[in-house]
Amino acid sequence: MVGRAPKNTVQDWIEAAQRTLVDEGISGLKIDRLANRLGVTRGGFYHNFKDRDDFFDQLIQHWEESCRFLPDAPPPARPADAIAWFDRVIRRLIDADGYDYHFDLAVREWARSDKRAEWAVERADRERLDTLQKFFEAIDYDSEHAAIRARVFYYHQIGYYAIGVQQSIPERRKNAQLYLDILCGEEAIAAARASARKARKPRAV
Repeated sequence: MVGRAPKNTVQDWIEAAQRTLVDEGISGLKIDRLANRLGVTRGGFYHNFKDRDDFFDQLIQHWEESCRFLPDAPPPARPADAIAWFDRVIRRLIDADGYDYHFDLAVREWARSDKRAEWAVERADRERLDTLQKFFEAIDYDSEHAAIRARVFYYHQIGYYAIGVQQSIPERRKNAQLYLDILCGEEAIAAARASARKARKPRAV
């Protein structure tokens, strides 16, 4: 019937592509296979996308917008507030709240053979490292030291996912503070936490 809404939306196609990319890699992103997965004809694809390049561009945009390693808001400048921000980051990563590392790794693998994905990964890495550097500067590292700390933390975390370490969420929570002391510098983390405790302590009347 003329004017009838399409059976599947752009988001349906993108979500199917995300699942397929994670499960099968870029070789699985064939229009016919995705159409079969969604139970529609390939004509439904062209109702939603101009062509395959448009489809891939929208999939990358979806990754950039939805797979957020860090919160959108940058870390506050005060050490007490910055450490609270970082604690939220750690909880977010452990609980996979807003960050799907399977999707992240799948796009990184795709980036080995596709320039548009490679550029997107490079942009994301720069953004994440710049934000982490701001955190380390907030807890009193100089800019050069903060940049290196940001890389150490970030490369460790991505590598943790890439090699497929198997740990339960309770185990990760239990070990989180020791990891942070080692990766981020025990003295700097302790000083930031002391500042946070001082900030929370009620003043005498």
